[in-house]
Amino acid sequence: MLFADTGALFAFLVRNDAQHLDAVRVEVDIRSRREQVWTIDPVLTELWLLLRREIGPTRSDELVAALLDRGVQREPFEDQDFTRALQFGRQWADQDFSLTDRQAFAVLERTRRQRAWSYDNDFAVIRLGPDRNRPLDLVR
Repeated sequence: MLFADTGALFAFLVRNDAQHLDAVRVEVDIRSRREQVWTIDPVLTELWLLLRREIGPTRSDELVAALLDRGVQREPFEDQDFTRALQFGRQWADQDFSLTDRQAFAVLERTRRQRAWSYDNDFAVIRLGPDRNRPLDLVR
């Protein structure tokens, strides 16, 4: 299973994004391997807000719905994930991780999943687990 971050989904959907061609290549590879893509609601909200600036609210609704129709799954967000996201902020105080990224890290850690599709360097920096020793396997 492959976690999809906001930037990866945005790059895939927006043709003038700097990472668009890479994102299309990755998406073709994901499809060819039949790998399940998943995300969390905070990522979809952040994606919608970014898309709205580019194409307006109606088209943003359509594109986010299309991702879900294509099979992107939503992992339920639990109360403990928000608490853990806040802990990431304290434990990694020298980093400027967004709340959405910290929420993603919390769910990745809780579900013990390591693969993430992201163009955000924060995903290369983070280490998960109680010993902070598990890097993510990044797809770019």
